[in-house]
Amino acid sequence: MVNYISTLALLFICAFNCAPALAHRLQVFASAEGANISGSAYFAGGAKAGDASISIQDATGHKLAELRTAADGSFSYPVQTPTEHLVIADSGDGHRAQWRVTAAELGGNLPLSAAPASSAIVSTTTANTVDPALLAAMEQAVARQVRPLREELQAAKNQAHFRDILGGIGYIVGLTGILLWWRQRRSPPRP
Repeated sequence: MVNYISTLALLFICAFNCAPALAHRLQVFASAEGANISGSAYFAGGAKAGDASISIQDATGHKLAELRTAADGSFSYPVQTPTEHLVIADSGDGHRAQWRVTAAELGGNLPLSAAPASSAIVSTTTANTVDPALLAAMEQAVARQVRPLREELQAAKNQAHFRDILGGIGYIVGLTGILLWWRQRRSPPRP
């Protein structure tokens, strides 16, 4: 019986010591602000990923740029064409993360030659009814206001919550109970 209690105690201790492994998982967040993609790379525990490699790719996987994050984990890339961009962060020690910035998120002051035909029609129609400079200014203002909210939401999604920890402990206790029951059934009855 002492063996089973020590095994259960060891599993319980391991369950609480496994949480720091999540704190080292790399995350990246990017958003479009007009004709720029800017963002930050950070670890799930909140530490900034300074000097991490940032690769910008287009929708076909063609590499457009290779950047390095600043000491606070931030980066910025001036967009050339209104297409979907894939931002890939690499901390250099095997941790990678990626984020998609869709063409719809990018500002209206980009060249329309690479945009799909339907986007070009919508952009041309909008440009005829609203001043393009005003439209670009509104898009940048909205992007600046929405970005912190999106960043906080993404960070909240990546945190281990109390219910997740409690669920993991429940699985461990349940599996230990099944193991103890199975071992008890296998052992011969005592006289």
